[in-house]
Amino acid sequence: MHPPSVAVERLLYGTGVGLFLGVGFGLQSGRAFGSTYLALEVFIVLAVGCFVLGWMLGNGTGPLARWFSHETEEAMAKRVRSDIEEVHRSEDVTAKWAEMEAKVLTEDLGEEA
Repeated sequence: MHPPSVAVERLLYGTGVGLFLGVGFGLQSGRAFGSTYLALEVFIVLAVGCFVLGWMLGNGTGPLARWFSHETEEAMAKRVRSDIEEVHRSEDVTAKWAEMEAKVLTEDLGEEA
């Protein structure tokens, strides 16, 4: 299975191709650049934007790179496993600290009585 960034990269490239196809259909039907409706220009800008974002994401840079991971499935599983182990260690330390605190408090209460 591919990392999430590859799927988004392909989606962006596909959207860019679709937008360029829309520009081609618009030109074929007789629309011209600079007309009162700026649909062709907007489609071109969006298509170029999709291609640039897809290219940047493929290189691991750009605004979308922080949201979509480049990690392989094995690397992600290893990272999640280590995060879970860290949480378990933290819970163990917290539980032992609570036990020690309870023991000290019961001893202090026992001495006061």
